[in-house]
Amino acid sequence: MNNADKQKPSDFTNYPFGSVFNKSEYETIALNIMKILSKTGDIFRSIGWREYKKERLVDGNFSEGEKRFFINVAPYCKSLTKAKTFSKSWN
Repeated sequence: MNNADKQKPSDFTNYPFGSVFNKSEYETIALNIMKILSKTGDIFRSIGWREYKKERLVDGNFSEGEKRFFINVAPYCKSLTKAKTFSKSWN
């Protein structure tokens, strides 16, 4: 196993420019998810809307409008392999 195989969500907390959606709203949600994963065990896993919302409310900058982006982005954040396909800057 090489070092790339040992990457964690905390290694993906740089802004994901050039995402598959090519829109800042999706990229911001992906970054938010990685930050949440980083501070809740730092392992790749599926994250649900309830957990996301709870953590974002703690951050104090949450909007219900995030949900429509979250639904499309969350699957890309559940594994190292998927995260690398989300954005050029994350690969």
